[in-house]
Amino acid sequence: MKKVLIITYYWPPSGGPGVQRVLKFVKYLPEFGWQPVVLTVENGNYPNIDESLLDDIPSGCRVYKTKIFEPVKIYKSVAGLTGKENVPTFVLNKNEKDTFKIKASKWIRANFFVPDAKTGWIKYIHKEGLKVIQEELPDLIFSSSPPHSLQIGAYKLAKETGLKWVCDFRDPWSSAFWQADLKRTAFANSKDKKLEKMVLSSCNAAITVSHSIAEMFYDICKNNYYILPNGYDDADFDYIRPKNEKFIISYTGTLGKDQYIDDFLHAVQSLPENLKEQIEISFYGNFHESVRDSVEKFSLGELIKFYYPRPHSETVKIMQKSDILLLVIPNTPKNEGILTGKLFEYMATGNFILGIGPSHGDASQILKESGCGKMFDFGSDLTKVLIDKITDWKADYRQIINLKVIKRYSRKGLTKQLASVFDEVV
Repeated sequence: MKKVLIITYYWPPSGGPGVQRVLKFVKYLPEFGWQPVVLTVENGNYPNIDESLLDDIPSGCRVYKTKIFEPVKIYKSVAGLTGKENVPTFVLNKNEKDTFKIKASKWIRANFFVPDAKTGWIKYIHKEGLKVIQEELPDLIFSSSPPHSLQIGAYKLAKETGLKWVCDFRDPWSSAFWQADLKRTAFANSKDKKLEKMVLSSCNAAITVSHSIAEMFYDICKNNYYILPNGYDDADFDYIRPKNEKFIISYTGTLGKDQYIDDFLHAVQSLPENLKEQIEISFYGNFHESVRDSVEKFSLGELIKFYYPRPHSETVKIMQKSDILLLVIPNTPKNEGILTGKLFEYMATGNFILGIGPSHGDASQILKESGCGKMFDFGSDLTKVLIDKITDWKADYRQIINLKVIKRYSRKGLTKQLASVFDEVV
């Protein structure tokens, strides 16, 4: 069996979508002739913790953990957070309530830590990675980001050892939508783009989650690009769906300030009172303050409940029992290629997905092909679709979905494709 060294920052007990992709690859790669060896961090700064994901790590999988220097402790001190509080992924989002100290800390983060706040891991990836390579003798290096700093560490390892190297990008790099909130100098921007081009031009192949992101990268540097979207693990779903006493609308995951939900809130506010009494709306995850402000603006604080992130196994059950699953694409430039991990797990439930985002984007196309839902452009009136779905629920009508399309996104099938890329590269 061939062996691959996998470099990832997010690893159990990290929760959230960032860990799912690599964890499921590690779970299924041995079935396709590749033995994974993982290089990650010790005590990373994760948005949330999910101990249940530890059960998905295959027995016998070797996991090496390194030290890392992160400025997060400094930020927590400035922001007045306790040592135990997690820093959400939208920490760099613009916030009108930020104090001068917090604004200053964000500026320092944006300009002195390029490409991101994990630059303090690069030297440990290099140092410890060389030891792991000497011990394990892998045939290939595979690095998955963000954080994109780890790609620089992988670059150093590949260059020094001569090993073939495959990059994986769950998100864009210099063109990522959150870059708009970074108050970066021209020098920092230039440095970031040079690092991005160095990585893209040096790897033997690059994998992205969508065609739009691949096109962005291809415009920067020509290389071998492969599209491997996120997916769902069939083993996580039991497909036993109870009949709900109320019509349940759920959102799971992070909601940043650019994820515009006012269209949805306006539709809920516009519902007749007798229908409002029949619905239950719950948001599970981490939320920017602006999201809660919007809920209050529409006077829906009594109807919409916010909950902390749940373990992945519980989140899947929440998805399965819902009648509508809310999907929100950030309202930013170049958002057509954003494919959140939750989209595919939403699809696996067979429940209706109400998408808010570009109707011409990659996520919209997948919803059309699968029959799992519909993407509505920002500014759309969603009242009718809510009324129609509540009517369907009362009649016990289930939407017709295309199982053949949905099965394209099984984690096991996607891992088989990844193994094929590895075989081509080596």
